[in-house]
Amino acid sequence: MGGLSPKHRVLLSSDLNTISDDTAVVSTQDANSFDATGQLDFGTTYYWRVDEANNTTGWDEGSVWSFTTEAYSYPLTSLTAEASVEQSTSPASRTIDGSGLDESDQHGVELKNMWVTPGGLPAWIQYTFDREYMLDELWVWNANSELELFMGFGAKAVVVEYSTDGQTWTALENVPEFAQGTGTASYTPNNIIDFSGVTAKYVRLTVNTTWGATGMASLSEVRFYFVPVQA
Repeated sequence: MGGLSPKHRVLLSSDLNTISDDTAVVSTQDANSFDATGQLDFGTTYYWRVDEANNTTGWDEGSVWSFTTEAYSYPLTSLTAEASVEQSTSPASRTIDGSGLDESDQHGVELKNMWVTPGGLPAWIQYTFDREYMLDELWVWNANSELELFMGFGAKAVVVEYSTDGQTWTALENVPEFAQGTGTASYTPNNIIDFSGVTAKYVRLTVNTTWGATGMASLSEVRFYFVPVQA
């Protein structure tokens, strides 16, 4: 080895370019293992390479490998929906059945794929999970019909509450005003509500105002994310 030491260098990064240009060196060592504790984030793809010391060229480059760390939170799929009022062709269940969504999470403009009320505010929609979960986020696709920008069915001022028993409710703090849907078939969720790890089996959204004056309220789709922990 011509006195060159240590024998290996480890490159690790979520940016493939920094592996290619040799700027992602995180360790030079003799050991045959590397502890990446403290350097990895949830839900991220990392690239890595191990080079071998060479007394002529300096380093013989290894192959580039990759791995993806587990997500911090996951979509919650075992839930039901009910509402204070709904149109028969646009029930509350439309917000959790994936109707209207494509593989890129873009929502279409068909009212039959959304929850729509016949009128009258406030109006609430409630979700019940199969058990208690530690909630991370709630993604909301607001109302998204072709008339949305003119009629404003989408929720605007919304009170979000959660409960473990369906009887005692706690209002989630710092809920922002809901952004309006785009009224296009390429609409992706533009409302992400942070639950900060609260434990709940029930979540209720009460729509107090919408983006228009019709009194009709609507949501296209919602998706809850939970942190997979057990007591």
